[in-house]
Amino acid sequence: MKLKEKISIEEFDGKRFQIRLVEAVPANHKKAVITHYLHNIDNGVAKHFKKDAMKYLKEYVQFQEEENSLSMVAEDALQQLLFEVNDVPFPTPENYTFKFIDLFAGIGGFRMAMQNLGGKCVFTSEWDKEAQRTYRANFGEVPFGDITKEQTKMFIPDGFDVLGVPLSGRAFRSNLFVRSSQKVFPLQSLTQIAA
Repeated sequence: MKLKEKISIEEFDGKRFQIRLVEAVPANHKKAVITHYLHNIDNGVAKHFKKDAMKYLKEYVQFQEEENSLSMVAEDALQQLLFEVNDVPFPTPENYTFKFIDLFAGIGGFRMAMQNLGGKCVFTSEWDKEAQRTYRANFGEVPFGDITKEQTKMFIPDGFDVLGVPLSGRAFRSNLFVRSSQKVFPLQSLTQIAA
């Protein structure tokens, strides 16, 4: 039996692994769940992602064992991925003072500003694949995709302090709704709040 020494979140893109998956959850969505779980592992928000993250990680470990004869323990894989998502150019401040979510994130300009002010990002959404790739390289986190999809919205955690949305027209064309522990409001109403 071969042993694999290192795994990467990018391996979730492997064609054989994707073909094996029968369910309608895209590999990028699974990477988003796992990286959001790992980024929030020490702050309580991780519980929001944990069930799905563990499920996806076990699927991957089982795939590696069956298809590639690789012996892998989920805990070891998790530790390797945790190191990977934290070894980034723009890490989260150690002593953050508030939590925020980053919708229509692009490559992370808003996140950089919020982190410089002492913030911790607990949810990110960006539909553009190239922007997602750059965001991951900068912050170690794969953004969730299209925020108009229920499978994405269900992962927005409660308890954030700041909702980050660009003031461009793109963000407000849809009648989107965001929920927080305080209230539910359409994103288009934020243009009035921000003005």
